[in-house]
Amino acid sequence: MQPTRRRPPPPWERGAPAPKHSVGRAHRRFPAVEALDAPQRPPHRYRRAYDGAGDRRVDEGIRLRRKRSSAFDRLRRNPVRHGLIGLGVAGAAAPLAVARYSQQRVDPAHEQQVGIMPHVVPINDQAVGNAWRAVATEQAETRTTAREQVIQDKLQRYGEMGLSRELAENIYDLALQENIEPDVAFGLVRTESEFKTSATSHVGAIGLTQLMPATARGMRKGVTISDLRDPQVNLSIGFKFLRELLDHYKGDKRMALVAYNRGPGIVDRILKRGGDPDNGYADAVISGEGVHR
Repeated sequence: MQPTRRRPPPPWERGAPAPKHSVGRAHRRFPAVEALDAPQRPPHRYRRAYDGAGDRRVDEGIRLRRKRSSAFDRLRRNPVRHGLIGLGVAGAAAPLAVARYSQQRVDPAHEQQVGIMPHVVPINDQAVGNAWRAVATEQAETRTTAREQVIQDKLQRYGEMGLSRELAENIYDLALQENIEPDVAFGLVRTESEFKTSATSHVGAIGLTQLMPATARGMRKGVTISDLRDPQVNLSIGFKFLRELLDHYKGDKRMALVAYNRGPGIVDRILKRGGDPDNGYADAVISGEGVHR
């Protein structure tokens, strides 16, 4: 195995070797540079290493650009002198700033601008919480107003059919839970049962939304016929079934209502054959009249 050769250092790390002489070191043999004539000057490396006057850049006329010292450096070298200068400048500028501020304060235009500036509220957790509570309160009041307006309108329209305020509130709230328009929800209950919880069709559909027991059990396991007589349960399952039909028909309200009446299987088969499954049920629900072919 051959020994690894040691790489020489880079040029900028190489130092001039000390010259050897039988009498002594080279700087003892040669006098100062200034005392010699040009032809008698020692070699360049001797002057650089030992005389202190052999700077090649100075001897050859090469001058490097000196970096300008900053105000901080000058202050660090002479803190008393430059510190007093800084204090003098600040002392001279202070009266000018005070005079300018006083002039702005007495300016009528400035006073008018200051007077119309809005009050600035500090931004902190309490301010953000208050803002959110104010927005939430306003939205709640808007929803309450809209809810009350719709309920009053439906009570006035269907009050003679036996619609009570409690039932109207249940229809409105449960419809919003399933993201169904309140008008569609009221029209559906009006068309199916005329707001009668005891309504039962000749095919066995039960309750306000006329649910078939098999359909109801598919939507909620374990539900019984007596449960479907409960307005809360019946409305909840019926509106959930309509919501699934709306999703199935990609938001097509008319097609979802027709499928609610005729069944999604029949509607899909008619559509697959290219037919039109509409039987007037959607118009009856949307109009709220409750009459269809």
